[in-house]
Amino acid sequence: MPRSTKQPRSSAIDLEEIAPNRFLVHTARINALIKGEGDIEGRMFKLTGGRRDGLLARLRERGFSVRTLGDQLDKLPGPPPAPQIVAPGWRPLATAIEQISHFDLRGLRWRPLSPETRDGVSGVTVYDGWVLRRRKGRSTSSFYLAFRERGGGIGLRPLSETEAILAGYAQALEFDPRPLLVARRGDAFLLPDVELPPQYRKMLESMSKASEEGRLVNARSWPLAQALFAKLGVRLNLEEE
Repeated sequence: MPRSTKQPRSSAIDLEEIAPNRFLVHTARINALIKGEGDIEGRMFKLTGGRRDGLLARLRERGFSVRTLGDQLDKLPGPPPAPQIVAPGWRPLATAIEQISHFDLRGLRWRPLSPETRDGVSGVTVYDGWVLRRRKGRSTSSFYLAFRERGGGIGLRPLSETEAILAGYAQALEFDPRPLLVARRGDAFLLPDVELPPQYRKMLESMSKASEEGRLVNARSWPLAQALFAKLGVRLNLEEE
């Protein structure tokens, strides 16, 4: 029997949501199915119709691969078990321009540690279990989990930026699980100015816009923003008017 020459369909994404109801078209064959549901300009498709769920379901039934913001959000990594914060230790600074910051469990941001001098050596007090960011001048930041060595010194276990921030959130949730407050700005919502892992930042930027006060989301993006923070274990509450 002759071997079939039919190639398996690629698993590449055909239609990718890059902002709420704005899609990047990777496969031109899909245009005939979406043109009546919105505006197509080059490789960009803006969904304007009110049958979003039905349209996406039909595309998937026909074998097209569709990736929405919700799909991307579901795949974001969540916080790990919280590293335990124990006793303080001492770490000398490598150079005069080295700066070490720890993840502030209340502010959810990096907080620089103030250098101290011991026996003529400049250094910082660091707690075993703290998540740290280290900078040497204007060089790229590096991230660590601190651990106390014998003798009271502090060693550094390397982490990626994502691992570091997620570990910081895990500790923050145990320390202070209160919701974050969101203020209304007309028809928009002003999100709290907190540190986010890189993938989270990228997603938030796609569904919000920058302002002098911080990131703003509209009513359509507000549920997505709530879901994004919920993935970190954080609840967003609107301030009482």
